[in-house]
Amino acid sequence: MCGIIGIKGNNATEKAFFGLKILEYRGYDSWGVAYPSNNGFSVTKKVGHISNSEPFSSGSNIAIGHTRWATHGNVSEKNAHPHLSMDGKIALVHNGIVENFAEIKKSLIEKGFIFKSDTDSEVIVNLIQEKMKSENSFEEAVRKSLLEIEGSFAIVAVHLGDDKLVCARNGSPLVLGFGDSYFVASDATAFIGETKKVYFLNDNEMVVISLEPKVFDISSGKEISFETKELTWNFEQAQKGQYPHFMLKEISEQSKTLNLAVEQPKEKLDELTSLLKSSEKIFLIGCGTSYHACIAGSYFFSNAGLHVETVLASEFQRVENFLNEKTLIVALSQSGETADLLCAIKSAKKKGAKIASIVNVMDSSLMRISDVSLLMNAGPEICVLSTKSYTSQLAILLLLAYSIAGKANEAKQLVKETASKIELLISSSESEMESLAEKLADKKNIFIIGRGEAFPAALESALKIKEVSYIHAEGFAGAELKHGTIALIEEGTPAIVLCTPETRAEVLSNAIEMKSRGALIIGVDSKEHSEFDFNIIVPNCGNADIISLAIPIQLLAYYLALKKGLDPDKPRNLAKSVTVK
Repeated sequence: MCGIIGIKGNNATEKAFFGLKILEYRGYDSWGVAYPSNNGFSVTKKVGHISNSEPFSSGSNIAIGHTRWATHGNVSEKNAHPHLSMDGKIALVHNGIVENFAEIKKSLIEKGFIFKSDTDSEVIVNLIQEKMKSENSFEEAVRKSLLEIEGSFAIVAVHLGDDKLVCARNGSPLVLGFGDSYFVASDATAFIGETKKVYFLNDNEMVVISLEPKVFDISSGKEISFETKELTWNFEQAQKGQYPHFMLKEISEQSKTLNLAVEQPKEKLDELTSLLKSSEKIFLIGCGTSYHACIAGSYFFSNAGLHVETVLASEFQRVENFLNEKTLIVALSQSGETADLLCAIKSAKKKGAKIASIVNVMDSSLMRISDVSLLMNAGPEICVLSTKSYTSQLAILLLLAYSIAGKANEAKQLVKETASKIELLISSSESEMESLAEKLADKKNIFIIGRGEAFPAALESALKIKEVSYIHAEGFAGAELKHGTIALIEEGTPAIVLCTPETRAEVLSNAIEMKSRGALIIGVDSKEHSEFDFNIIVPNCGNADIISLAIPIQLLAYYLALKKGLDPDKPRNLAKSVTVK
């Protein structure tokens, strides 16, 4: 979940610093940079956001860096990366979890090693030092050390006197960049301004970057061939531009990204449609926002006459006994690196199930493990909160549901019409949502209800509000009010009511039930209603109504964060890519 970077080339330290600033969405508890100097490694570590620090440079042609989301050990300078070996001759950055760190640490302590941090990562760098006693090269010491590591890792390591970077991955993402300098990072956005020529490492691969990169199999140590690719994203897409925050930029981009989402290669779309039709069992799986899109997808498919089950990726074990070679798993993920999701997919493959995915990051782990994959085409999503990737997922799921009935072109037209309406909705509702946020910023609880496809929209709306404003928000199906939650409604409690033409009558009844108990009713509908204390008017988008319902609540969440003096791009305790279980 952390962000790591390594540079070999001119201005390495400065490039590492700016690369970390871009990677900060992956973790922002603390950061650090290390580079070889005359007297050993020069290491800078600081607690807090790297965006608050001044850039620096050195004459070194090698540098490594790290921005942290804490797992082992509290947030402190001693636990920040890079970590040095006990003898000070090796520097390392690590993303992942060393599951057997306690066992290895105990063994190293018995050999006289002293640890300076509380992290599991420091175990790796000291283990490499120990292996240097018996190995002929630094890279072989790294490889032998990694064979003893259980868990996930992406590492970059440097040894004093060796003009090289040694990098490796297993379960955590790592990508090489080829330009005037050589780059390695958790995400290609870290160096997208320098080069688009990349190679995405596979699990169990190690790279030695000396005169030129060479890729090796960790298990055997044998060199393996690799092919580079050209990224389609550009530097400007990974910048805020005129916007004060990435969150607002990415919300505003949805009128464009919806159009891009449904422009899928016909052969890929036909292949996945065929799999959906021919599979005996179908499961939609995801985590967080992607899971909410899965629930909506199950409604889309139901309307198309196809039964699918939605499962949280972290709870996938409960259905593993029902999987076989006639099962299709459709996995949704923005990053394609979500640990719980990948674990579920690997289990499903062992049962012979087919794997399809909807993902935003080209050549991500999920994309490579899938039998067929559709890209969201949303461009880089830097804000920790998912906004444009969520609506892109909805658009693709809607496209697939229509494709089952042979109506793919109708779906494309529907989404394109929705996209044009969304552009106007965003521009017309910003000031309205800012005004509403002023009224709600001091509230402790917000409830959101919906029926039909507005139910998963309510779940997603609640998630957006609580993860960025820290206000407790709960989304649920409207009919569930009288089964317990209505007990929490009191004078002034904000309740957001999501309406569609099909569910309007019933959900208005639920709204009246809450209003009679003192709730402040905020309605989201294509029509104005006297029952609402605050009306938010959205366009009628037919079967794509769930997309239009999402937009004003995304904006409301953004302005709630601003009214409370919070950073909407970097909510506390969260990181964009959840690469640990």
